[in-house]
Amino acid sequence: MAITIVQKNKSKGILTWYARVPDPRKGSLHYYSLGTTSKTEAKIRKDERLKAGDFDIKDESDLTTLGEAVVKFEKYERSKGTKPRSIKTMLQATSMLKPIFDRRISDLTKKEISETFMTASDGISPITYRNRKAILSTFFNYLVDVLEILPHNPIRKAIPRRKIPKKQRNFWTADQIDRIIANAPNPHARLLYALMAFAGLRLSEAKAMRPEKIHDGYIHVKGKGDKEATIPICPRLQREIDRYDGDWKLTFSKDTLRKVAAKAIPEGFAGKAHAHRFRYSFGSNMLRSGKVINLKIIQRLMRHENISLTMDTYVSILDDDCEKAISEVYK
Repeated sequence: MAITIVQKNKSKGILTWYARVPDPRKGSLHYYSLGTTSKTEAKIRKDERLKAGDFDIKDESDLTTLGEAVVKFEKYERSKGTKPRSIKTMLQATSMLKPIFDRRISDLTKKEISETFMTASDGISPITYRNRKAILSTFFNYLVDVLEILPHNPIRKAIPRRKIPKKQRNFWTADQIDRIIANAPNPHARLLYALMAFAGLRLSEAKAMRPEKIHDGYIHVKGKGDKEATIPICPRLQREIDRYDGDWKLTFSKDTLRKVAAKAIPEGFAGKAHAHRFRYSFGSNMLRSGKVINLKIIQRLMRHENISLTMDTYVSILDDDCEKAISEVYK
């Protein structure tokens, strides 16, 4: 049986070509990554490696240590053109298993992998924990699909999930929003702030806004994933649009917003001043308005697929809101 090239993992969306090498002694097949998605280049690399004897069948997989596999994985990622920063992040994740680098992969147990990772993860944030677990899962997929040392990926069952605590999102009240907009340094900034505060636009969406996208009482926006949406223009925002007579090349400065917010709200406020805080405020102030507003409407205006994201992440209330609510019901 001749050595051929195949896209072994095409069904998974991986278009890398592999050399398929038969092992007549065992009646099985071995696959070697050729590090390219080009069929022409794959044929050239296959012939070069064939001449170099790279496809000579050796029973070395059972002897490969975890540390040796990490080195191979790094070379594999570099051959794919993976960015240096991503390589560095990958090495940080795999280094968490350094105490067992000298162990043969075929001898490792899920318990060893779990205990080593959990010991190394002491003190790191839940987000870093989750990201490094995901990288290690990619590494072990490499051991399964490319090196074929393991029959399956042990990471999912070996390393437990760690819940990421939800943080309270700070927002500005309607009065604070009005003061910030009134203190905007120029008409450009004022309109930009208003688009985010009164339509819930993301910074990138507000900066891309043009007059032709505003008509018939709606803002027409293309958001995440190029999803198009229409957002009603409230009277407050219409007034800001009507008063603006400059060009629509809107720009944003983080430092300027911080200074404007500090000046507009001298009593201070929790958290930091940043563009996305206008979007948090848009949803939160609708909920706290005292009006009976269907939560699905807020979700629709925020353009969230899942209402739990709207309620748990983007909409917040103040302690005073709770006091007013309970006083109104139980007079």
